[in-house]
Amino acid sequence: MPRPDMKEQRKAEILEAFENCVARYGVEGATLERIADEAGLARALIRHNVGNREDLLAALIKRFFDRSTESTKQMVAALPSQNPSRTLVDWLFDPAYSDPKQVLITEALIASAANDKALAKRLRNWTDGFVGSIENVLSAEFPKASKEATAAVGAGITGVYFNIDSFALLGPMKKLRAASKAAALRLIDSLENER
Repeated sequence: MPRPDMKEQRKAEILEAFENCVARYGVEGATLERIADEAGLARALIRHNVGNREDLLAALIKRFFDRSTESTKQMVAALPSQNPSRTLVDWLFDPAYSDPKQVLITEALIASAANDKALAKRLRNWTDGFVGSIENVLSAEFPKASKEATAAVGAGITGVYFNIDSFALLGPMKKLRAASKAAALRLIDSLENER
């Protein structure tokens, strides 16, 4: 049996390989054979260090939600006190902050959720949390804006952001990205009148 620290390292390597396979082949196409090839390990070592396919998927899903939730928290915490919502839009629509692999994993999980009610619920909650984070930033900057207005703007920014991020895999789409960012900024401008 490997030392505990080696087992954790192997588990991380296997999960990284699984993420690569999910990004490339989708959840259903990320077979144990492909994961083993990607990790450079025998299938038996995958089972030994992480478990069966259900265990792998559970670990990947947990890792996905933990990472993305933490990333959102860090992004919101790093916002400046002046014009935080515009800075947030700058960051969301900057291709330097887009992670194509993470986008593919997100899309693969969403596709897989069609047949997994528990995953669908978790993804809905995750999305609600992301929208809620944006709403909180907007509410703090525009305290006179109604809850309905900040909810609509938060949903609009999220929808535009998720849409343009999904196109990032097609390569640079500078015109669409710039127009999408402009649309998000116009949504924020709509709250200016409620200051």
